Amino acid sequence: MATAAGRRRKRACRMGAEESRNGNYGLMGASAVLANMNKQVQSARPWSLLHQCSLDQWNNGHGAAAAFTETTMTCSGCVFKECSPAFCINRNGLLNVNKSEPFFSFRRKSKFTKMAEHFEYNHIPAQLSSIQNFHVNSVLCAQGQTVILHLVRNLMTQFGIIDLKANKFLGIFGNQRVEFVNEALRGEISPDGSQCLIKLPTTRIGGNGFVFQLYKLSTRELLTEVNLHYNHALFVFDPRFCSSRIAVTSFVENEDNSLSLVRMPSWEVVSTNSRVDDFNSSLNPNLKDIRYSRDGHLIFAVMITSGCHCKEKKARRFQPIDVSIYVFDGDLAHTLHCVQYHRYACGQHSCLVNYMPVFSECGSRMAIVLNDLETPIDHVQIYKLPIRGNLQNRCRIRILQSFPPETIKKLPLPRRLINYLRFQPDYL
Repeated sequence: MATAAGRRRKRACRMGAEESRNGNYGLMGASAVLANMNKQVQSARPWSLLHQCSLDQWNNGHGAAAAFTETTMTCSGCVFKECSPAFCINRNGLLNVNKSEPFFSFRRKSKFTKMAEHFEYNHIPAQLSSIQNFHVNSVLCAQGQTVILHLVRNLMTQFGIIDLKANKFLGIFGNQRVEFVNEALRGEISPDGSQCLIKLPTTRIGGNGFVFQLYKLSTRELLTEVNLHYNHALFVFDPRFCSSRIAVTSFVENEDNSLSLVRMPSWEVVSTNSRVDDFNSSLNPNLKDIRYSRDGHLIFAVMITSGCHCKEKKARRFQPIDVSIYVFDGDLAHTLHCVQYHRYACGQHSCLVNYMPVFSECGSRMAIVLNDLETPIDHVQIYKLPIRGNLQNRCRIRILQSFPPETIKKLPLPRRLINYLRFQPDYL
């Protein structure tokens, strides 16, 4: 357990988003955002507020001017129906499709989700849908042009691999004995694209709880499996390594409020922080997701007010949800910081896009969308992240702040250095 001095240090690092409003950027045009950002970023301390604007201004140029490629910060989709934790229909531009074709007649009476419709219509071969009776339940995870689908056939869950670039269905793996609901599954593709780690309920006779299963995507074979002590464990691959390290919550026995760094595929625990949440002994149900910064030196754990807040979001007559972003050292799992803010969204049913942070192309800035209690206007705030790591990483940040993302691969530099600038693991 953390010492009293350690708890005081963690409380001292807390900062609400509303505590750092220095100046009003609301009237600033998109052309002035970049100049203002570059001026402040040199002298500002870590976690300083660099920019604030309305969500409309963010969408109309402020986000792109601040070097954020991902500027979609809201989505009306329902998680596990229209969206999944790893795939947003709004960010990925999926639309409803016409399902009147003959080979979809066997499901004509079913209610489709937009995401399942899109992939079943555009990417699943017709013979799999019509003859072998496969249908899509959801997108389990995605990375680049590779998408892993949750498929169901004859009341049994399976996983399918799609290469979006080649528009090709690559095959099926991980056949299960029963059909799982989307909420029971979580998956992630390794940074090098070679493996996929899936959390799912165990199907072994006499088994109870959940397991991690690690698959090799090229051969679609199961590499290793481990039983979990807690069903609500969440995980994410470290982007600095090909597939050899993950961060995972509640992985250690009797440590339900913990964050561990685990070496793969041996499942060896490298380091554990036994006190992630300051206010609760368990991370369930408040913890929604964990993710790494682009350079892998920081880990972000996003926790929200539990329960359904759909009525509050619609009427805004009640209190919004409280969002807390805990920040940890990517090498030691030590607690570094916490940002807290308010958001009119339902953390149980709304897409995670509505309250999750996004990161700039250079990886040194974080943006969040939030609400003031006194106004319903959606605001976006950009914070400076601490620059960690060696001189090489610091040089990468400066280069990415100086050149647009589309020009990086055209720079007259060796291939391995180009890959490093593009955050490829181990400079692949």
